[in-house]
Amino acid sequence: MELLDIYDENGRYTGKTAERGTYLKKGEYFLCAHVILENEDGLFLVQQRSDTKATRPGMWDITAGAVDAGETSLDGALREAFEEIGLVLPREQMKFWFRDRRRSCYHDVWYVKTAFSLSDCVMQESEVQALRLVLPEELLAMAENMDHRSDNYKKQLAQHLKNR
Repeated sequence: MELLDIYDENGRYTGKTAERGTYLKKGEYFLCAHVILENEDGLFLVQQRSDTKATRPGMWDITAGAVDAGETSLDGALREAFEEIGLVLPREQMKFWFRDRRRSCYHDVWYVKTAFSLSDCVMQESEVQALRLVLPEELLAMAENMDHRSDNYKKQLAQHLKNR
């Protein structure tokens, strides 16, 4: 059983938790953390979701996942990166870029530029079936084609990539 904290419409923790997959009331949100990971060559890591995933199987996306109950957004981002791609990211270099609100979830987007290569990554088979490195333009093009990302998310991502 995976417990997640519940946040209100202003992004504040309510003191309540719920099991992942629970239908939330209007004005209640879970929190997810996304990691925009750039290597020293200016390439960005993207991952292909496992074909066994219930949602968006086989789609290319960035590293992301739910923030567990009791975790901060940053803790969730670091844990997801370690679980899904086997990288221990430098906490002190992580930069918060933006928060996007969707139906029942806030998406906190974190960025880090650090030394890594694909050979450093270890994929979690239940989550990830392939990895690749892409140019910033390719990352933006991928995001534009993601129906599950809001227009605000896409706009913010483009702006932050431009100004990084």
